[in-house]
Amino acid sequence: MFQSLKRIMAALCVLCLLLSGCSGNKKEEQTKENEKIEITENSVYLVPENPTACMKSAYDELSKALTSGDDKAEAQALAKLFVSDFFTLSNKKADTDVGGLNYVPSDVYEDMEVYARFYFYNNYSAIKTDLGEDQLPTVKEVTVNNTEEASITYDNQNYDGYKVSVEIAYEDTKAEDLKESAVLSVIKIDDYDYETLKDLNSGELEETPMPKTLMRVIALS
Repeated sequence: MFQSLKRIMAALCVLCLLLSGCSGNKKEEQTKENEKIEITENSVYLVPENPTACMKSAYDELSKALTSGDDKAEAQALAKLFVSDFFTLSNKKADTDVGGLNYVPSDVYEDMEVYARFYFYNNYSAIKTDLGEDQLPTVKEVTVNNTEEASITYDNQNYDGYKVSVEIAYEDTKAEDLKESAVLSVIKIDDYDYETLKDLNSGELEETPMPKTLMRVIALS
């Protein structure tokens, strides 16, 4: 598990460089904050909090892939959902509000949260202070360029998975050095939602529920 977590941390090292050297001002689109995006939840994946239109689109694709049983489409949709949630800061309330964590393995949820807060979301306050809250980045579109089948090692086990290459486009912002492309490693495993795992480990559940079989993002570069 330790080696696996080290791989995840190493793969995500690039995130600390994504938002820096920001300056400027933005004067439009305040209606976006008041706009409520409705998502129809499926029985497998948790709905992202305060979803944007891009997150809704990716989540809808995820639901469609589940219905069709298309693993490749499911991996692509999950990659898009993770990227649009993680790299969007405009819908976050603070630098402790890390997106995308519901789509990584639940046993590394807390480590990923701490890492993201200190090496990526620390830019949240700087952007709000230097540029204004309306300059916090919003992922507008995630485009899948390539998807390759791959053997991926996680927690000392090999899994059949996918390497999903994406391009990332943002709404207008003065924030600079945004991540514009990424490659995600995605596998299908049996896993619990983080809150379920937490309750299970604390002994709060009378019965042990069955884990879900679903895709998880293992690494991003």
